[in-house]
Amino acid sequence: MHRKIISIIAIIFLIATAVFLTFYNYGYERYHQHSMDVKDVQCNHTDGQFCTHLPLVKIDTHNQQIPALVDGSSVIDSYLSIFDKSDSNNHLDDEVDLHSLITIRARGNSSLFFDKKSYLIKLINTDRTENSKKIMGMESHDEWVLNGPILDKTLIRNYISMNLAGQMMKNAPDVRFCEVFINDEYMGIYVMMESVSRSKGRVDIAKYNENDPFTSYIVRLDRGSDPEEEINPFTRYTFNSTSIGNVIYPAKKYLNEQLITFIEDDISKFEKALYSYDYDDIRLGYRKYIDVMSFVDYLIINEFTQNYDAGIYSTYIFKDIKGKLEIGPVWDFNNAYDNYIETPMNTAGFFFQNKVWYIMLMKDEYFTNLVIKRYKDLRKTVLSEEYILEYIDQTVKYLGPAIERNFEKWGYTFVYDKGMLEPAKRNLKSYEAALNQLKEYIIARGKWIDENIDTLMQFSHESRNKPYNR
Repeated sequence: MHRKIISIIAIIFLIATAVFLTFYNYGYERYHQHSMDVKDVQCNHTDGQFCTHLPLVKIDTHNQQIPALVDGSSVIDSYLSIFDKSDSNNHLDDEVDLHSLITIRARGNSSLFFDKKSYLIKLINTDRTENSKKIMGMESHDEWVLNGPILDKTLIRNYISMNLAGQMMKNAPDVRFCEVFINDEYMGIYVMMESVSRSKGRVDIAKYNENDPFTSYIVRLDRGSDPEEEINPFTRYTFNSTSIGNVIYPAKKYLNEQLITFIEDDISKFEKALYSYDYDDIRLGYRKYIDVMSFVDYLIINEFTQNYDAGIYSTYIFKDIKGKLEIGPVWDFNNAYDNYIETPMNTAGFFFQNKVWYIMLMKDEYFTNLVIKRYKDLRKTVLSEEYILEYIDQTVKYLGPAIERNFEKWGYTFVYDKGMLEPAKRNLKSYEAALNQLKEYIIARGKWIDENIDTLMQFSHESRNKPYNR
């Protein structure tokens, strides 16, 4: 009788899992610039005029140096001009399509020390109020990131990864290639990206009401930036995590002790349930508090790309006041696909089971089954080898002559002793070599996961997880 009951429960579990996956909507629409913004117009100028098929960004700082402080505390005012013609190429003397006063600063961690920097820009009016605008067809907002790929010699890691993730899960930032001038100096190919922030077109959560002691929120896990925005939830003071949570929504000006405590307690409810004896119980465990599939998809995209910092740094979680906690949006794939500065990455092996929340999530058979099933489904679509390799080829074709212009500026990074990867032999000597490395990694990584994905069940097997709870 005991075995019969167990068999019935197992069948019910499998049916419930199948139904859940069937009705979970993971097909998200995405704008793919390289296939939707193709212009059949050539640049044939003989006068040396700068001409590009990509959107063109010009920033004028009036010769001020753009601040690059680690804590991001200093900004300068500048002017932003964008040339983005839908039916013709773009030139610096064209009629401007968008012009705005902005604040700007360099952003990032290790990338702050690169010659080609990335920037956080905020569009403002002359009275310092927010000046939300659509940029390159993306949803209107005042805050944007200009990501400058230099460590990534292919120039496309963030672009392809954000777009792959955007077809798997909601809220992946929209991205557009562009070419950038700062104070009339050509700076190469950049990726204009939506920042992680609250809005209808980004992280669509309820707006904070100043009269409410509760709130929707977005938290960034990273190395810490502002003590006044820091939170100290359960795993921070018990697990001794190396990452620090900073509240990025609501904005700092609204944060007070009551709101910080609410956010800490809200996250801690999930974490305490996750690390409890009943962690895998549908009523008492972690499932009561989180959107499980967001954690599944986040694991898959970051495992597949070996985005090693994910889950510790450059990691976001958010919650609508009426919803469940979700992980994401995804962020920063410059170090992915064996492009981590300090350490070469083997295409074999899983690593997410060692991340603070995933240590326990992977102990639950329900969760590991979802990961395995979801991965196998995605390998037939957006994570298939054929799809990704074609995506890469078409993206490179779209960038065209802009690639050569970029490396006329930054080509010194192909010189052996000027590369940034360690050990030095990892530094590639040409754009073609960089592309081949990326493709070979994707093929090898996908093959290894295909052959080993079912071994994830070891982490939830009863032989290593509370066998007394049967």
